[in-house]
Amino acid sequence: MSLTLMDAIDQLIAEDTLNALPTWNGAPLQFTSRYYSSADLDAAQHRRDEENSHRSWEDRIRHGWIADYCGARATYANHSITTYTADLRCMWDRHCRTEGQHPRLVAERIPCECVGNYLHLIVCDTCELHWIDPDWNVVVEAWHDHAFPGWRELPILPPKLRGQMGNKKMNPKLEDWLDTNYPEHFRIPGAPILTNRGGTGTRHVPNYSPYGGFDLSVDEQGRA
Repeated sequence: MSLTLMDAIDQLIAEDTLNALPTWNGAPLQFTSRYYSSADLDAAQHRRDEENSHRSWEDRIRHGWIADYCGARATYANHSITTYTADLRCMWDRHCRTEGQHPRLVAERIPCECVGNYLHLIVCDTCELHWIDPDWNVVVEAWHDHAFPGWRELPILPPKLRGQMGNKKMNPKLEDWLDTNYPEHFRIPGAPILTNRGGTGTRHVPNYSPYGGFDLSVDEQGRA
C-alpha cells in the first residue's frame, strides 16, 4: 500500500522527533529480568512512550515494564514497594503472519517465538531486590516474606469485621480485635491483614488493610 502525502509527512515528523531525542543509556526499553530501580523503570517507560508517540497503542513496544496503576507504590518503614507488568504474550495477528497479511489457516502462520506470558514485577528500592512471576499473588507474597516476615502466621480477620466488599477504614471494633490478635509490628503503616473470602475474589488487594497495606486472601487454614 502506497503512502499518502499526509502519511509521508507524519512519518518525517516522527523520524525528526526520534532523531532529536538524546542518546538513551538507561534501563532496557524491551523486557529485562535484571534488577533496576523504580526510577530507572519509570524513566525507561517514559522514553519508550516518547519513541513510540506516533504509533497506535497496539503497535507500540509492548514488552517493557509498565507501571501497574492498579498495584502499589509506597514506602513503609524500611521497605518500598512498586509494581509493574510486562506483556510478553503473542499478538499472532500482528507478528505471526506472512507479508503483512492475516493468516487464514494455522499452517500459514509464521512460527511463534514469543515468550507468551503476562508477568508481574515488584521492586523494593531500599533493598535493591525484585520479584517476577506470572501470578500476581506470588510476587505479593514474596515481597511480604521480605518486608513483613511472619505474616503467614497471623490470624484471619473475622468476616463480620472485614465486611462483604472489604472495609479499609479502622473502626473501634476492628481496632480492638487487631490490638488483641496482631503483634505490634503488624500494626504499623503498610502492614497487611489476612482474610478468608470463601474461595472467591482471592486476589491480594493493595491498600485494603486499615494500615494502608494489603488485604491478603487465605483459606480456612490460613494458607495463601
